[in-house]
Amino acid sequence: MSGSRLGQGPVLTAPARTSRAWSAAGVLLILLAWHVAARQFGPLLMATPWDALRAIGPLVRSPQFFANAGVSLMRIGAGVLAGASIGFALGVLAGHSARLRGLIEPLRWLLMAMPPVVVVVLAMLWFGLGSPMVIFITTLMMAPGMYVNTVKGMLHVDRRLIEMSHVYRYGPWLRLRHLYLPALSAPLLAALLIAACGGVRLVVMAEVLGAENGVGYALANARSTFDTAELFAWVLLILGLVALLEFVFLQPLQRRLGRWMEPSHA
Repeated sequence: MSGSRLGQGPVLTAPARTSRAWSAAGVLLILLAWHVAARQFGPLLMATPWDALRAIGPLVRSPQFFANAGVSLMRIGAGVLAGASIGFALGVLAGHSARLRGLIEPLRWLLMAMPPVVVVVLAMLWFGLGSPMVIFITTLMMAPGMYVNTVKGMLHVDRRLIEMSHVYRYGPWLRLRHLYLPALSAPLLAALLIAACGGVRLVVMAEVLGAENGVGYALANARSTFDTAELFAWVLLILGLVALLEFVFLQPLQRRLGRWMEPSHA
């Protein structure tokens, strides 16, 4: 028996799924480190986790909460949608044309290499304070990631399937719907996951540096008044929004898509 098993070679096993128990232990470890750090720095510089949690109730009941949260959600949605749409459209076109890819590549490199703070400063000069500035920054920073993933997906589509679509005279819309979108769905969902979570961070950063309302503006006000409990309450709410986007919407959609694609690789 042992000889026959040795002759069969190594047995490949699927990677183990992330342990939820250990993930919960990691969260508790972060909270413990946060509590210890808050005790060391003092309430003027850092609120404890319990103080931040207690501050959420009065914060949510304040009249400015829904106004600031609504403005930020609008900016996140508009910026991520615009950036993802532009990146996807340019990626599809560049996937068909090596010349266009070469033309866009320097701009793609420039946008991905430029620090976001520089973009914020330039956007403040061009658009002033407010939603246009924040949406412009988010769009400009989100588009390159979606573009890169779209181009990579386009280049990995089987050339024989592309030739077959031409033989059967598929138009551009039919090729996009039945050939490219199924092949691009997995990388695009991964890019959308990064874009959505990154868009939240970009919008809040832009609002902190230059906006007259929004979550980032409220964060800056809490910092200026040394209200650390409210500041960290906002941080917890932002983390909750990112967790909602990632674990409730995008990751289940990604897993469902993965199960749908498995039979095609069998």
